[in-house]
Amino acid sequence: MRRFQLSIPIALIVLLPLVCRAEMIVKNYTPASNYRFYVGKDKDFVGDHYDFSGVGYGSAGHWATLVSNDCFLSALHLHPSVGEKITFWTSNLLTGLSHTYTVAGGERIGTTDLWLGWFDTEVDASIARYPVPMFRSAKAYLGLELLNYGMTHRVGHNVLDGLDISQLGGSTGKIAIYGYNPYSVTGNETFLQVGDSGAPSFAVFNSRLVLIGIHWSITHNPDSSIDTFVPEYFDEINKVLKKRGQALRRSRWRNRTQH
Repeated sequence: MRRFQLSIPIALIVLLPLVCRAEMIVKNYTPASNYRFYVGKDKDFVGDHYDFSGVGYGSAGHWATLVSNDCFLSALHLHPSVGEKITFWTSNLLTGLSHTYTVAGGERIGTTDLWLGWFDTEVDASIARYPVPMFRSAKAYLGLELLNYGMTHRVGHNVLDGLDISQLGGSTGKIAIYGYNPYSVTGNETFLQVGDSGAPSFAVFNSRLVLIGIHWSITHNPDSSIDTFVPEYFDEINKVLKKRGQALRRSRWRNRTQH
């Protein structure tokens, strides 16, 4: 994986919805390792030890990442509409137990590409609510190992290379940047594609997933993926949650571990 400094007067390419939605690129992809719902004796899923139950997918192809009892985060430019059905799977088996909920509303977070939505009822307690890590300085996030989730329920690895501010498509936000090198010898490195917008990036603290970013965009030359950096908006998200009698959970820096 490449490590580099990015400053963002470079052009960004928003992952806008198209008729055909490409799958997230995972270098050296194999279904047994990178497809969450793969079934087979050779399954060796890279996320097998972690709880992805809080990652929901909608009937109209939109993503929802659960952060409280009935609220989720997605991307403003590609969020679920009111009335869309979102399904969460309690395990890494597509045929296993699942729960489906109806989107009842939502609100943009500040001027960002983050959208906080909510359901018409509380989500079952078996579904994960993801906390957000709060470090003492922005530099502490650099180098974090990421688990990136995308189309079609693919999961791969990357490294948080940089943080910056971006203005794009009417939104302004703090972004997390992670590069892609197709010529590297390492496997499982990710590069976002159309349809991944709104899905999450996680880090692992104390063997549990914590939410780092929501997919927003990509760049070319160099090839990099762009997330809205969720920890930057912890307080703003909480203001909206407070109106619904809920709160975002905090995962503090001292609990940091690498997977």
